[in-house]
Amino acid sequence: MTFKLTVIFSIIFISSILFAQEAGKYELSSISFEGNEKLSSSLLSTVIESKESHSWFWKFLDSFTPFGSAAVYFDTANLSIDLRAISSFYLVNGFFETSVSYAYSIDSVDRTADVRFLIKEGNPALFGKLNLFGLEQVPEPVLYPFWDEIIVDTTKRYSQDNVQQKISNSIVHLLNSGYKNAVFDSSIIHKDTLRNKADLDLYFSPGLRFIIDTVIVNLNGEGQAEVSEELLREVAGIKSNDFYSLEKLKLSQTRLFRTGLFNSFIFTSVDENEIGDRVPLKLDGSIGKMNELSPEIIMNNQQSAFNVGLGASYIRKNFLGRARKLTLSAAFGVQDIFNVDYGNLIQGFSFRDTTLLGYLDSRLSIDQPFLFGKPIFGKLEFYATINKQATFNNTIYGSKLIFEFELPRYTLINFLNTSYNVEISNETYRTLNLTFANRLISAIGTEFGGSHTDDILFPTEGYNLSIQLEEANSIPYILKKISGSVFDGALFYKIVANTSFYFSLNQKRSTIFAVKEKVGYLQTFFGDYLDIPLNRTFYTGGSNSVRGWRANQLVPRGTPIIILPTINGVNVKGGTFLLEGSAELRFKLLESIGAALFLDYGNTWLGYTQFRFDDVALAFGFGFRYYTSIAPFRLDFGFKLYDPADKNFIFYKNYWDNLEIHFGIGEAF
Repeated sequence: MTFKLTVIFSIIFISSILFAQEAGKYELSSISFEGNEKLSSSLLSTVIESKESHSWFWKFLDSFTPFGSAAVYFDTANLSIDLRAISSFYLVNGFFETSVSYAYSIDSVDRTADVRFLIKEGNPALFGKLNLFGLEQVPEPVLYPFWDEIIVDTTKRYSQDNVQQKISNSIVHLLNSGYKNAVFDSSIIHKDTLRNKADLDLYFSPGLRFIIDTVIVNLNGEGQAEVSEELLREVAGIKSNDFYSLEKLKLSQTRLFRTGLFNSFIFTSVDENEIGDRVPLKLDGSIGKMNELSPEIIMNNQQSAFNVGLGASYIRKNFLGRARKLTLSAAFGVQDIFNVDYGNLIQGFSFRDTTLLGYLDSRLSIDQPFLFGKPIFGKLEFYATINKQATFNNTIYGSKLIFEFELPRYTLINFLNTSYNVEISNETYRTLNLTFANRLISAIGTEFGGSHTDDILFPTEGYNLSIQLEEANSIPYILKKISGSVFDGALFYKIVANTSFYFSLNQKRSTIFAVKEKVGYLQTFFGDYLDIPLNRTFYTGGSNSVRGWRANQLVPRGTPIIILPTINGVNVKGGTFLLEGSAELRFKLLESIGAALFLDYGNTWLGYTQFRFDDVALAFGFGFRYYTSIAPFRLDFGFKLYDPADKNFIFYKNYWDNLEIHFGIGEAF
């Protein structure tokens, strides 16, 4: 009896919370739009003041937690505000003849209200003539690219956002061409209803075109005596008599930051010291200690898996002068932390254990930010790495020389890296009496592409593209031929192309659709597949790849003409052809909380001729994001939608047997 009374009381109590209405108020249950053919209802709902009340679940959460949402009540005072907001939104998007009205209905029984906005859009106006004012003193070489930024497409619908973006890009161009005080004054829109065009008059104030006078350096801090002012001027790379450029100033700041010399610094123009059209720049900086020894907590996404570990590094700044930086580091990382047998963590760290995977790494590197008097970042490193995976151990010793070239950020190709890598690896395959010792690689590589997104941490629009090219062993092959010796390795090239695109689906840029495509190909000129080091072959699967599988779990299944190292019928070595892609719907629910739905696909093959559609692995899932100022942290739950190993979909299996959990830093792509 007591139990029954408790249940009844609980139901009454919860119902009173969920369904009680404040006296005289009506809950706003729905908002709809009618007649809007060109602009979607979801877009219009973001510009109005009125909002629909949330479901009972969120109201229930709000009653005892900070995560729910309170009931929203109908307020007629908001309707006039909403009408103005909708009309204004249509106006700035080229609809000059739109009329908006509203209607609402009240349900006195359920105490709810429904609101309808009735819209007559009319025909949108297209961009018309463009007239620019205030640029009479700007020279033609500056105006030509300026016009490329500001020109409008007369076949497109007028949009104030489009105009604002073009004005912003044009001002940036002026700021990078010497006009450091350039501003946009005003605009006049002429609505030509006969032609259904919007003609634009845009007024600019470029001001004087400034030339750099000198660079003033003002230093303090513990290490200031060990760093010369001339060295910092050289690293900054800005010379007297150059035209002022905001872009060059930002690049100089990046270059100075990469030296690691500063605890803090600021690089600005000194407006009060301007003389005519000449302006000095001033570098105020605090130089830190030249020697640093620091422990590290390691978190990264190496080899398509989230790794957690510890490390330590010693840094000597301004090593032998010229702003060089010497770094000695050692680190270890544990991979796939959700699959580690923590109960046997110490006892399990052995070669044959397949639950504790990861790497050990030690490095010595020397960085120099300004080589040959040019904006080229150089790095020479020596390393030793042990990579412990489920099917093999790979010990690598090597050195790498890297050159990073500085390119303008607004060009299609805005980064370029080249490298030369010499590496010796030893491969031992688990449970097999098979070892490949002292494999030599001499590789020349380059990577180039462009990054054109609006935000590094949470891109909402734009694209990234990169192409990696690598040619291996031509130098030792030629030397062996000249000396008459036998070359016993593989001569091959490798190419990887990677693209990603981002599309905002709402005005607040909180819902994003993102897609990625990655293709890789490796071809031998001399030697065969077994002569290629396994760390040069392709793998897929993992936290940044096909998320229904563990890291590097998707490998070729073999062909009758190539004998592969296998363990229990599963291949060990990666492929020579890679196809991989993802589609992801990202939601930023709060400033620091987000979620995602994703569909991944991909696999590796022994050459593109072995590609089969029924070998493409499919994964789907969902994840959660926590956004910080450093990077997003993500937790993804990936399911094997289609497994090429047995050619079956998940609908014929136990769902939970096909689940992989991945933790990662940064978005998946």
